[in-house]
Amino acid sequence: MRLQEEISAAQRSKCIWLKDEDRCTKFFYDVIRTRQHRNSIPRLLNAEGRLVGDPVEIQEAAVRFYTDLYQQTDYASTFPALVTKRLVSSHGNRLLLAPVRMEEVEDIVMKANPNKASGPDSFSSGFFKRHWGVLKVPVLTAVQEFFVEGRLLKEMNHTFLTLVPKKEGATSLADFRPIACCNFLYKIITHLMCRRMEGIMQGLVFQNQAAFIKGRSIAEHSLLAHEMVREFSKPGGMKACVKLDLRKAYDTVNRDFLCHLMLSMGFDERWVERVRECICSPTFSVLIQGTPHGYFRSNRGLRQGDPLSPYLFTLVMEYFTCMMDTAVHSKRFVPLFRLVSPVVSHLIYADDLLVLLQPSMRGMRALSDIMEEFGRLSGLQLNREEKQSLLQLPVYSAGGESLRLGSGQRRASSEIPGVSADGQLCQRAGLSQLGGFAQRRVEGWQAAGLSFGGRIELVRSVIAGITMFWMQSIQIPMATIRKVEVLCADFIWREGMHAISWDQLCRPREEGGVGLRPLHAVRKAACVKMAWRFIKGGLLWAEWMANRYLRRTNFWACRLDNNFSVTFKAILRCRPVLQTAICRNMKDGTTTDLWLDPWLGSRSLLEILDGHLDREAGRELTCSRIIRDGGWRPEGYPYTVQFAEEIRRIAIDASQHEDSWSWSGPGTGGGSGLFCFRSCYDLVRTHHDRAEEVDFIWGKGVARKMQLCAYRLLWGRLMTRDRLLRFGM
Repeated sequence: MRLQEEISAAQRSKCIWLKDEDRCTKFFYDVIRTRQHRNSIPRLLNAEGRLVGDPVEIQEAAVRFYTDLYQQTDYASTFPALVTKRLVSSHGNRLLLAPVRMEEVEDIVMKANPNKASGPDSFSSGFFKRHWGVLKVPVLTAVQEFFVEGRLLKEMNHTFLTLVPKKEGATSLADFRPIACCNFLYKIITHLMCRRMEGIMQGLVFQNQAAFIKGRSIAEHSLLAHEMVREFSKPGGMKACVKLDLRKAYDTVNRDFLCHLMLSMGFDERWVERVRECICSPTFSVLIQGTPHGYFRSNRGLRQGDPLSPYLFTLVMEYFTCMMDTAVHSKRFVPLFRLVSPVVSHLIYADDLLVLLQPSMRGMRALSDIMEEFGRLSGLQLNREEKQSLLQLPVYSAGGESLRLGSGQRRASSEIPGVSADGQLCQRAGLSQLGGFAQRRVEGWQAAGLSFGGRIELVRSVIAGITMFWMQSIQIPMATIRKVEVLCADFIWREGMHAISWDQLCRPREEGGVGLRPLHAVRKAACVKMAWRFIKGGLLWAEWMANRYLRRTNFWACRLDNNFSVTFKAILRCRPVLQTAICRNMKDGTTTDLWLDPWLGSRSLLEILDGHLDREAGRELTCSRIIRDGGWRPEGYPYTVQFAEEIRRIAIDASQHEDSWSWSGPGTGGGSGLFCFRSCYDLVRTHHDRAEEVDFIWGKGVARKMQLCAYRLLWGRLMTRDRLLRFGM
């Protein structure tokens, strides 16, 4: 009975980061109470603007608000021929429409989080997983029926709207985020549709969008934004950066426009009809204090909580990219860096847009016209309630002056990690947001209910995770790193005295630690990862930085320059470490520099022969000079003859597209060549001797509380009475 209570408390608290630790039941109940208090709605502003506290009036106000929100009367229903840059191939459509297999459905069910909230039918994913042996045949039949006939039962697509406040003490319904709780059977269908769309989205969506696209990172978009905005601190020229926020973005999408756009992009009509059935057939009820109220339909919007919604919203925003590119090519709009390839006129962060331009009234009018036309077609409008319309935009310009537009002007703080309004890299004071986040997590009253193991897991999963996200976009100063590490160490040892040093805790278990990672080593590993993604290419930020800083210089031969950004300098300093963990996969050698690229045993030919070259040695050569008919011919060049045996051991794969890099760091014995952060971290961290005496502690089947108690006892750090007396306590 007690075990069931603990499991129930863990599920209701939704602390998915707390895994495999001792059961922190008190902490779970503290979190449950806090969530209930935060999500409760004691009073609301009704449609007349009057603050009401009666439960019946609150229910009526919420149902009326969302009925009006999801049912529009004035919207575009006829559309012109849309010009899109990329189309879905016939092969892509075949993948979308392929027959449903049992393996696909079963994989979705087995990988679902069993603790997620259930839909109106009250059957969670945990129920389906537990009884899958009985349910798999009828579930597969239902999914296959949808993919054949394209119709859903209306009961299957009924949705509960859970209202999550965006800020503390919210009273206006506009300050709540409506999260859709869908039935799990419906989610199986949409997860399957998402998996099929995932294979074509990367080739369909331009790299101006990073969110929800596999292989792209929104943190790297922040990195690129910082690289651009840092130019604002330099004198000369007019520069402007405009941040646009879309109002109720998901909730106001014009569904007819979305379907018309998908047809214009080359999606098969049968696939579009299935998407239309998923987004147009739902009915809604609003959850107030956990009880559903109202029953209404909708004719616009995408549900937040529907697995299909992020991909569909990305397609809508792709049309904005097409409109911006058309304006740039027709010279109605001049991007900020028009001479740097690729030309980046804007970046999209889900429902936030960052536009970089050379300020002029013509350019601003063009941007205004684009937003007006895009809003008319798609239904997405600027958030004028926050005064971020085209007359009061958050515009940053050189010299610290705001660009005047119409009747108003505004200077806004940036929400991009590491970017301030004047474009400077945030240093100690500027990164107080990161330190403040860590401090709030460890000093919150809920954390007081965590056990020793729970506190270690909070540091490992939450604080280290958010710090890692920041490290992927900017170079965090060491002072900030030390501050966060001190906060974490103080939080773990709530008893007061640090019984075991932070350095020892941040070792692998087999080396005498508890598996935490020192943030300075994580910082270096994140920088190596950044360098790896840079040399792999194919990413918007990497191509932009290469053309901005390298121009025609080889990456491996580039010297540090004071004009380089802090991030690019850090990438260049990581080259010696990166060089030891990569190898070159050869096809024909046409894209591999014979002298400068480290293709010969993780070293370059110039590095090996440096000091033994005459001035006639030609250095602008590729490895194609010594590859003939799909094989090595090192004797064809005098400087490679002496390495003939070593060169011939390098495999040539004529089946690949071109020469490429592969990851060969420690712990990658599988030979996949894919980057592994664990391998990268192992490459840069400090190694210690193996502590064999701890092997018995971390065995399976032992409660984590007992493991950590034995760990402290092993190192003589348990707070026994004689130890306390020794310290005068």
